[in-house]
Amino acid sequence: MKKPSRRILLVDDNEDFRVTLSTRLVAEGFDVTTSASGSDAIQLSAQQPFDLILLDMLMPEQDGVTTYRQLREQPATREVPVILLTGVAVEGHWEPIQRDADPRAFVMGKPYDYRALLARIGQLLELP
Repeated sequence: MKKPSRRILLVDDNEDFRVTLSTRLVAEGFDVTTSASGSDAIQLSAQQPFDLILLDMLMPEQDGVTTYRQLREQPATREVPVILLTGVAVEGHWEPIQRDADPRAFVMGKPYDYRALLARIGQLLELP
């Protein structure tokens, strides 16, 4: 019997990035849903379960840190692993996650190393 796909929500305002990364993840066997904004991601995550969320840090409507905090406030997504992706390695953007000491959250820079991203996804999906 085939193991069911792990469900990933990919949130990024850049359409090319969403298409490219989601195509690669689907080829790895993941079931990927995409969203262009943090507020849409909040709505999607309330409607269906996800095993992991990939979240852009800098989006025009609602940034990733705000979205991350809202996800952690919802019972359905409180324990879902989140990888925040950012092209800006600014200390202030990293602090909210470090301060929370959330073992289910990780910040990764863009451009990203795809193999490192897959490894981190694997690690986070194995957490109890």
